[in-house]
Amino acid sequence: MYDETASFQIGNTTVFLYGLWIMLGAMALLLVFAWNAKKRALPQGASALYGVLALPLGLICSRLLFCLLDFRFHDIFSLRAAAMFWGGGYSMIGALLGAALAGWLTARITKAQPLRVLDALTPALLAFILFARLGEGATELLGRSRTLTWEALANSPLAYNDGYDGYLRTYLLEAATAAALFCILQRALYREKKAGQVLFTGMLLLGCTQILWESLRFDSHMRYGFVSMQMILFACMFAAPLILFAARCGKKAMIAAIALVIFAAGGAVGLEFMIDRSDVNNIIVYLLYIVLLALPIAAGLYWKRRSERA
Repeated sequence: MYDETASFQIGNTTVFLYGLWIMLGAMALLLVFAWNAKKRALPQGASALYGVLALPLGLICSRLLFCLLDFRFHDIFSLRAAAMFWGGGYSMIGALLGAALAGWLTARITKAQPLRVLDALTPALLAFILFARLGEGATELLGRSRTLTWEALANSPLAYNDGYDGYLRTYLLEAATAAALFCILQRALYREKKAGQVLFTGMLLLGCTQILWESLRFDSHMRYGFVSMQMILFACMFAAPLILFAARCGKKAMIAAIALVIFAAGGAVGLEFMIDRSDVNNIIVYLLYIVLLALPIAAGLYWKRRSERA
């Protein structure tokens, strides 16, 4: 782990606070999934099997995706370097993919419907994200924004100063978003009748909101210039359910959804260029970003409701 990560000693062992937060997140994930599995009447033993599969798969996929997509790692890439898990370097979306893969395998082994298992898993993943983001407060490299220029926030709990410039604690905004989405999806889990609706709604909401927070981050994590690889992956996350919801409403709606994805992607690239290369006030740009990302959310939820009424 980086030297900038807060830690303490227990004998000869160094314990990192960020690791403790990740452990709490993993515990929350398993507890919420176990609760949902029981309420959703999933096969007996599904939650225990999931716990056995999810922890190693989440770790492996998180590390593997980072090693493949982080440009700084390419200079030292080797199987030995990739296997040095204790050295730091993970991808949040890689962890989510590993956890989802574990859910799919659990469904196959227990002969449960995969979408029902993934529905029960979706709110649990938001609980994990909540703790993982809070853990970034124990580091100095993760979860910070570009230099803060909005004086109204300079003395708020969302800001901090390193002695040179002020920054926004982006990880707190991401944690608050994860908490809100957890509440929304946990409630939806007991209201949605069609399998997969909670999963797809979660992908739509998390994908769109996380693009905004990834743009605000400035920790050089998995970035090529002003483009974050995780932004691209989260864009794919929201695009898939958006097009799916629209396709259920007919060919015209599906074409409109594809056009909306292209428009949102192009708009995001343009806004990133403005943030990185222009003199336009970042507050104005991020307000435009919020409007841009609200469009696929509104359209996706509209097509979802329309398909349910059909």
